[in-house]
Amino acid sequence: MIYAHVVLSLATIAVFAILIKIRLRSRINYYFPGLFPCEKTVFLPIAVLNHVPCTEKNEDLISQLSDDILILIISRLSTRDATRTSLLARRWRNLYRYVTKIELSCYDLLERAPGISRSFRPKSSDSVMNALDSFLRLRSGSKIPSFRLTACSNKSATDRFEQCISILGRMDVESFFLEGCRYSYLLDLSFSCHLFSKMPLLKKIELSNCYLQSSLRSQCNNSIQNLVLTDVSVSPGAIESVLSNCLKLHSLMMTGCACPSKLSFCGPHLELKSLYIMECEGVKEIEFYASNLVIFEFTNRVQVDFIFDHVPQLQSTYIYIFEKNILPYVCGKLAVDLPDLKSLNFATRGDNFQESRINMFGNLRRLYINVYSLPKSHLLWLTSFLHSCPLLQEFYLTMNICVHEPLVEKEKQAVVFHSELKKMEIGGFRGTEYEMEFALYILKSAISLEIMNINRCPKVYMGPDNWRWEYVHSWSVNTRARIQTELQGQAVSKTAQLTVQHEPDDPEHSGPSCSLCDACCVRS
Repeated sequence: MIYAHVVLSLATIAVFAILIKIRLRSRINYYFPGLFPCEKTVFLPIAVLNHVPCTEKNEDLISQLSDDILILIISRLSTRDATRTSLLARRWRNLYRYVTKIELSCYDLLERAPGISRSFRPKSSDSVMNALDSFLRLRSGSKIPSFRLTACSNKSATDRFEQCISILGRMDVESFFLEGCRYSYLLDLSFSCHLFSKMPLLKKIELSNCYLQSSLRSQCNNSIQNLVLTDVSVSPGAIESVLSNCLKLHSLMMTGCACPSKLSFCGPHLELKSLYIMECEGVKEIEFYASNLVIFEFTNRVQVDFIFDHVPQLQSTYIYIFEKNILPYVCGKLAVDLPDLKSLNFATRGDNFQESRINMFGNLRRLYINVYSLPKSHLLWLTSFLHSCPLLQEFYLTMNICVHEPLVEKEKQAVVFHSELKKMEIGGFRGTEYEMEFALYILKSAISLEIMNINRCPKVYMGPDNWRWEYVHSWSVNTRARIQTELQGQAVSKTAQLTVQHEPDDPEHSGPSCSLCDACCVRS
């Protein structure tokens, strides 16, 4: 396998060298016509492929390889360079048509003279769509499972764009990525919901930096399972149109989108299982009637109203509102709306835990809390979560705390035994008095505890299945020894194992240097 990989790499380098030679000669021909009379200028759109160079007297060794190997070599090149290999010889003329992963931009599609920067402005979006149409028609009859397009367009090219989508549908495209040019003055690339039906085998689609338009003439697509929207302007009714026409949609992710004030994820036959909404502007209300929804994650700068009309399968929820005390909502309305949650993950800032009355999470098994900036409060108030979650098995607490004011005095609570908690992990632990009190309470109350991990580095949730350890200054030797000494042997559970460590077990943890104040680094 290693030998085959080396051979393919060397062959790719050889092909790339040939392409560089062609490019150099074409540049010279561009400025000094006639110097290489047997070759024409190769600075043409990739759609123009009717030129065949002069036949060389000596046959090259690369061309003696089988078609399968040559196609594998070509697939390692960019789409632009892979298409240029059709100019090498007659043998190579149609090999690029069997490359299954296509990535194109308007810079690849349009003719561009030597020396023109990549920030050029095309004369019109029609020229982009014309070139794309020509390229796709030259690939007619072949399959393109994966297609990625970065292009600029406007309303005048809508019809040509729809034609190109229809052609892609006939090429059995399964994965489609569309991005509007971020540095072009043509920033009106739109994707209408009725285009989903033009690609009957499409399973995954990603839209970025464009407009998503609702459509009254939409037709059902029973193949799309995954939709990702990034920096997309969502028109009113577009999400509802997507859900009503993509009946097999399982996952929807929206990041940095401009949305209408109300989003509705409702439908009697909706198969949506995972919903991620992150930093989307304009949203004030989200309504749910989703029988199959299992995961919901939400990140935003402002609080929105969640209306959970019908989510019987919802098991996991993550909520983070920037610079907002959301603990009263989590402990109040959320617990009432979603009493059967199994996993709850939330990040909160500036909370005063003693002011929050916690309703019962009777089925919760896993709890993640990320606490930022906790002045004038006391971590022992978090033990109320244990009382309200009788079936809790795993508790993960991350503290990113700068304490600048005296702690509020609180009488020590009587230990209430918890019979189900098996794992407790505390990140961002500095060894302060109130942190030690909390850790001791867990050790003395969790009668079935198996693992207690104390980490100096905080663990931060970055998105779906994505955690990051932030690297911070380590404890002093004396502080680490004190933490170990005061906690060791305090557990009521005979099976409990205590681990005190600066760096986590994950060898791939990474993150910026400690961005907190000097108070974070406790010195003995």
